Amino acid sequence: MLAINGHFKGQPVTGVQRYAREVTGRFKRMGQEFQWVDPPPGLESDALRQLWMQLRMPARVPGGALLWSPTNSGPVFHARQVVTLHDLADQLHPEWFSRRYSAWRSMILPPLLRRVRGIITISDYSRRTILERYPFTEGKIEVIYNGVDSRHFRRRDEEEVGRMRRKLGLSKRYLVTVGSLDPRKNLNRLLDAWHRLPARIREEYELVIAGASSDKFSFSLDRDPGERVRFTGYVDYDDLPALYSGASLFVYPSLFEGFGLPVLEAMACGTPVLTSDTTALGELAGDKAVTVDPQHAGQLGDEMLRLLEAPGRRRELGEKGVAYASGFTWDETARKTLDFLDSCT
Repeated sequence: MLAINGHFKGQPVTGVQRYAREVTGRFKRMGQEFQWVDPPPGLESDALRQLWMQLRMPARVPGGALLWSPTNSGPVFHARQVVTLHDLADQLHPEWFSRRYSAWRSMILPPLLRRVRGIITISDYSRRTILERYPFTEGKIEVIYNGVDSRHFRRRDEEEVGRMRRKLGLSKRYLVTVGSLDPRKNLNRLLDAWHRLPARIREEYELVIAGASSDKFSFSLDRDPGERVRFTGYVDYDDLPALYSGASLFVYPSLFEGFGLPVLEAMACGTPVLTSDTTALGELAGDKAVTVDPQHAGQLGDEMLRLLEAPGRRRELGEKGVAYASGFTWDETARKTLDFLDSCT
């Protein structure tokens, strides 16, 4: 029997929660039976839900069931478990996170990873960093890539893009980045690169930053972003394809990613991508995107300008991206996940 840790269901939907929702949704379509193990609804804070997961969840898992914890954490005192560990950002770069959050993760990860039967991660990069940090995980780790829902993330027509523009108040051509407002998304360097662009470009375009902040992260802006920079806050899932589709360029100079799901989503919508050549992003993007050193604002700005002035190159990248993204499906992710879970029972 399979039980699934439902801790994520009360959280805002970012990449990790999207993964859990997409895969469990496919389990249902595939006829895979499972039982949710959810925190009680009265626990509104993440800290209280974490404590409940550690102290009470083990007793709620049905006897003999394998527990799958899909979002980076699970109950330490439940060994019959597989955990999906997306990346080790909080351990490798604790300065990007709140002190309390990174300390908590440092305390629970080693005993959790020692006890579980298996570990799923989402890129070869993440597998290597987990093994380097926790050598005792050798033989436990399975790499299963994320997918993208090409029925949802696809090029949207001008009418739908227009509705999204009116909803978000976007009147100019724009570049876009999508992700949580946290230090690893490298927004301060992106703003530096943006302000290096010629004034004529910044008159013609806006830079759209879509995403919300979280108390898990330690982040602040180093400068006044300027009037041509638009912070939209969290963008509804249903609006994301039109947001990608309407952009002249998707820019994602993240310093650290275990996978980089927005890159794949933008590609599926036919949007040319400029991203980092480091961590899992270089592994994911390959030659289907333009990649840069995310530490180098000058290089980032140069490539932004080069692409904005080369519509033919942008079209070429957009076409390559659509074909490439079609090879990543949540159906395949779910099938491989079930196969691995079966092997751990």
